[in-house]
Amino acid sequence: MMHHLTTKFVNNEKKIKNLLWIILPVILITNWQGFKNITGINDWYYLYSNQSGTFTAFEEPKFERNFKKPENGFFTLNSPYPYTCDSIPKGDTIVYRLFAINPLKFWRWGEFLFNWRYRLPYTNWEKVESRRGYSILKFQRTCQMF
Repeated sequence: MMHHLTTKFVNNEKKIKNLLWIILPVILITNWQGFKNITGINDWYYLYSNQSGTFTAFEEPKFERNFKKPENGFFTLNSPYPYTCDSIPKGDTIVYRLFAINPLKFWRWGEFLFNWRYRLPYTNWEKVESRRGYSILKFQRTCQMF
């Protein structure tokens, strides 16, 4: 009886090790930036906006269209990316990320830990969109990308 339990425990341990040998490479490969660009996971993911939605922007890593890390820890519309927009209210110059941290997205775990974008302040796009509204939406090439 004891021999049977030991054998069963060793078999379960082997199954767990085999499963880890499958899971770990999957997590490593899916966290590789090139994989996310090739598969399109990053398409329309890095979205930014101010609180009023009068400024919106996105990054396209696939085409090497990336923002540089801000020196002070957050973007403002007067530096490091000067935009000349008449529709931006004074005092609404902080740019927020619109992508949330979701621990279930294992393909982003490396970014959650090491990418400066996740240190930027976050705001919910639905709230921004409700403030901005579609009736007053006026796309300006230098101010709104979406």
